Amino acid sequence: MEANLHFCFCSNSKNKMRKMRKFENMPINNFRPFLSSVPESIPPYDHQEARLFIEFGQKHFACFVVQNITNTIIEYEVYQLDVPFSEPELLDFFKNHQFDKNDFSAVVIIHNTKEFVLIPSELHKIHLEKTTIETIHGDLTELELLNDNLSKWEMTNVFGVHKSQFQLINELFPSASHLHINSIYLKAIFKQLMEMQEEWVKLYFYPSYFNVVVIKDTQVQIMQSFYYETPEDVIYFLLSLTEQFNLDVTTLVMQISGLIEKDSITYKELTKYFLNIELESDDTTRFLINDEDPTPSHYFTPLFLSAQCV
Repeated sequence: MEANLHFCFCSNSKNKMRKMRKFENMPINNFRPFLSSVPESIPPYDHQEARLFIEFGQKHFACFVVQNITNTIIEYEVYQLDVPFSEPELLDFFKNHQFDKNDFSAVVIIHNTKEFVLIPSELHKIHLEKTTIETIHGDLTELELLNDNLSKWEMTNVFGVHKSQFQLINELFPSASHLHINSIYLKAIFKQLMEMQEEWVKLYFYPSYFNVVVIKDTQVQIMQSFYYETPEDVIYFLLSLTEQFNLDVTTLVMQISGLIEKDSITYKELTKYFLNIELESDDTTRFLINDEDPTPSHYFTPLFLSAQCV
């Protein structure tokens, strides 16, 4: 099945975009990113002094390169997908970008997928991973099972990756490390625990869905993905969570980041029900090309969290 791309840029139409890469050999579907910075003027850089990050989302695909010493973002691309890339498309993408030929110091694969389960470390048993995942998420898809040890939380994140996709990535990047997006969230959140209020909600928006993390009394209450079509869907899901975990909407702190506009209906509706809302931006993010990019900085927060945690 071919991947269908939406050519939408989540910003005001009067704003300019960062430069798009001019491909010499376009991929088979002639797709282009909707959020991109691949400056044509950047000098050649030593790939051995940089890390390549690749994120597979439920409705998106992203990749970016980070300079090791300065942690500067050299280039990035984000694609919105109706369906995941097929294996030929994925192979064509990597070869077109010549990622498979460059010797990066590290390649990190982030899996932003719904097939995961958090297990207290003392109860984690490798031989029970398959049964646990299939009990919660079903067994219709053949998955490669991986896990992240979150020692500071005393938990293990067990997650599944489509086996054919995992095999292809392994062939291209045999030394790559694999992380689940929720493990990255938790590593980042742990750094904030000392300054957190008693009740804290994190929302990370992506195309057609958002990931939510609820923290209460420094403990994770829930981590989950929600698909939505309307602002009312978002409000319904969140109010259900507040009732389920007995959260006080007048005092909890809600941090929002990702692909959501401050002047969107969804954001405005959130402010009606939750009193302490803030857009979460990472002030430490630095780009190689510091042009005047109008893209709101909170768009990049969930995308570049992995560069701060790996």
